[in-house]
Amino acid sequence: MAIRLKSRSIYSSPLVRTDINRPKLPGSLCPRFGFTLIELLVVISIISLLLAILLPALGHARESARCVVCLSNLKQIGLATRLYVDEYASYPRAWQDSECRWMDLVKPYISKQSKVYGCPSDRLQKPVQWDPEIILSYGINCFNFAGEEYCFWYGVSAADVARPDSTILYADCTPGKYYCGWLPWKEPVNGVDYRHVKDSFCVVFCDGHVDSVTATNKYLWDASR
Repeated sequence: MAIRLKSRSIYSSPLVRTDINRPKLPGSLCPRFGFTLIELLVVISIISLLLAILLPALGHARESARCVVCLSNLKQIGLATRLYVDEYASYPRAWQDSECRWMDLVKPYISKQSKVYGCPSDRLQKPVQWDPEIILSYGINCFNFAGEEYCFWYGVSAADVARPDSTILYADCTPGKYYCGWLPWKEPVNGVDYRHVKDSFCVVFCDGHVDSVTATNKYLWDASR
C-alpha cells in the first residue's frame, strides 16, 4: 500500500520571512546607519581642537630633543678642548691661518666625521669654506675686555682664565661664522644664534660643562676676572 506524503511549500512555513522586499510604511521603525551633517561637524571640530592642543606640544618636545643633542655635541667639543689644553696648557685660538681655525686645532681629539660640530636646530647646516666635511654651528668666544692675553681669538693660557667654570668658551653662533662675541657688549650678544626653545642658546664653559641659557652678562664672557 503506497503512502502519500503531503508536501508543504517552504513559502508557507512560519520560519521563513516573506516580507523581506515589502516596502516599509512611513514612520516605521528601522535601524539608521551613518552620521548626520551636524554629527560630522562636531567630530571635525573635536579633532581640530585636539590637533591645536597637541601640535605645539609635539613641536616643543621635538625642539627640546634637538637642544639635548646640541648640548651633547658641545660637551664632546668641550672634552676635546680639555685634551688640547692638557697638552698645550692653552686654549685653541680662534684663527691661526686661512685654513686653520679653532675646530681644526681640536680635530685630532674629535673626528670631523663625528658630526658634533653641527647643531640639529641650525636651519642652514652650512659647511665651512675651507673644509666642506664640517658643518659648523658653534663659535668661540672672542670678546676682548682686557687685552689679547685674555681674548680667545689670540689663544689664552689656561692659567690666565680666572674662572674656568663660569667663563663661556663656545656657544651657538650665527651660521657661517666660527666665532661669536665682540665689542661693544650688549644683549643679544653679537654673533650668538638664539635658536632653541624660548630663544635660548647652548654654551660650553672653559671647564667643559654645558648649559642652555636665555640671557648672559658681561661677567660670563670675560676670561680676565
